[in-house]
Amino acid sequence: MLKFLNVNDKDAKRDVLGWILIFISSVLLGIWAVKGTIALRNTLLGIGALISIKYIYQFLKNYHEKIPLKFWMPLILLGLMFCWVITHYVFFSRFPGLQFHELTSTWLRGGLAVMLGLATGLALQKRPHAMSLLWLGMVASFGYLFYQYIPKAMAASSLFAPDYFNYIFYGKISGVLAGTILIAGLCGALADTVRREQWLLAVFVGLFCLVAVAAVLYGYVFILDTRNGIALAVILLSILCFKLMWDVFKVPRFGGIASKGRAILIFVVIGLVTTLTWLGAEHAQHNRGWFSVWEDAQVAVQVEKYPQWQNPQEMGYPKNASGQTVNINNYERIAWGVAGLQIFMPENPLGVGVLKGPFTFLLYEKYPHSGQNMPSTHSAWVEIGLAYGYPGLFLMLGSLIAIVFLSLGSKSLFKDLASFLSLGLIMLYTVGELSNQHAIEILCYLIALMVALLLSYEYKDSDTMRGRSNPLK
Repeated sequence: MLKFLNVNDKDAKRDVLGWILIFISSVLLGIWAVKGTIALRNTLLGIGALISIKYIYQFLKNYHEKIPLKFWMPLILLGLMFCWVITHYVFFSRFPGLQFHELTSTWLRGGLAVMLGLATGLALQKRPHAMSLLWLGMVASFGYLFYQYIPKAMAASSLFAPDYFNYIFYGKISGVLAGTILIAGLCGALADTVRREQWLLAVFVGLFCLVAVAAVLYGYVFILDTRNGIALAVILLSILCFKLMWDVFKVPRFGGIASKGRAILIFVVIGLVTTLTWLGAEHAQHNRGWFSVWEDAQVAVQVEKYPQWQNPQEMGYPKNASGQTVNINNYERIAWGVAGLQIFMPENPLGVGVLKGPFTFLLYEKYPHSGQNMPSTHSAWVEIGLAYGYPGLFLMLGSLIAIVFLSLGSKSLFKDLASFLSLGLIMLYTVGELSNQHAIEILCYLIALMVALLLSYEYKDSDTMRGRSNPLK
């Protein structure tokens, strides 16, 4: 395996703790959004955090050069978020029992995830070629999803077999969480490899990316029936295809493996575009909500004029400009999100202190006649803002925005991975109800991981990286 990954650094080969951290992270990423895995997740997080403490200590002990403060800024913002969560519980709590439970569960695991993410990023700095191993756990989870899907599809005599609550993931949004992270991670890994002109490795990563992305997109269309997953994939893959074509053709001369690698990467791009086009067209046939998004949104944003969002079961749904009743999914997602931003956040600038159902608490408090089936606004950023106010939203979202800006000017070997992952997470948490439990834990992990990957190390040889100065040696 080491030979296959082209790991030439003897220290990296002997770094057993680093390999253990990567293995633990791969398994965790594969099961974080999977039902019935809380005990295993807790065990892996605990073991991983203990190993991470030693690993981070060794790094700080052996690395004596000063790392500019800006590289730590996302982690500082995330650390301040943990401080704000504790401060909010002590001084501003409205639901102390629920808030204490989240402190000792979600936020505690989030803290462990930060340590594991940071240490895993440092381990990957010693072995950049091992990055693809990090995503194998998620690939395995989608493989099991297909194992569950095939009998259902055969029984229904149809490729289209959605069953949101009986598959491996916690509802379809958890499948979108895992799938979007996997797509963003593979896009970034492929873009980084091509940018470094490592054509042989790029061929392997490109083909791996093509197969994995095709499987995720197929799952989005025929198994999970999710529009937000498709939309996010279109954005990320479009950026990847444009970037790959730019990087492939900007090199003036090709020969040997470079020429063959370029041809295969062009094939990968064509394959991605073809797969995305076909599956997108298939999903449009199964989910008619695509065709009225704009008209439904124009109605949904007018939360004062159309108050049906408060209790659609009793008040019914409004009609759009075409005279048709709005698509329920389109209307509720947008209207509840806009209401959270325009009505409830200004009235509760410090938040209510709980991640699970803050919109529901505030809705029933202000509108007692509201319906009983409104679990969230379907936007994690709105929910985090309602839970911990403007300070919480600024700190959590700000850490990802800081990573985006750092990656643009970074010299890290993983700058494109950080760009794709941070951008993907910002968009994903905008359109997904991912504001508590495993979704917060995995967000904390990935922020810390990207901080470690973006530590800017100079390297002399863009082809082999053998001349790179590595402070982890």
